[in-house]
Amino acid sequence: MSERINGFTVYGRLPSLNDYINACRSHWSKGATLKRQTEEDIIWQIRGARNKGLLHPVSGPVAVSFEWHESDQRRDWDNIISAKKYILDAMQRAGIIPNDNRKTVVGLADTLIDDTKDFVYVTIQAAEWRK
Repeated sequence: MSERINGFTVYGRLPSLNDYINACRSHWSKGATLKRQTEEDIIWQIRGARNKGLLHPVSGPVAVSFEWHESDQRRDWDNIISAKKYILDAMQRAGIIPNDNRKTVVGLADTLIDDTKDFVYVTIQAAEWRK
């Protein structure tokens, strides 16, 4: 029996680390607002995937893979993948993972793909816990 895929897509372009830093520098509350709004947008997409049966809560430990699709090459790799913070926090808030600490999330993998649209495909797989 094959293991079912546990994943979801975050449509659109997520803020980069530079976007977050610039928001923090512009006003004391803008960074927190950017993070909260981004997580809320991701949570809506998580709920959609759960309703379609594509995404299921896990108890851990897990490895999370991120497939980053970018429509242009303007952003650096490290700025793009910093958005995984928003995704992991949203997964925790939505009840997909119990925590985003190192006991629950034991592996992270990133792939960057040049594409015509901006989105991130996130896959969650059971993993062996390491002490």
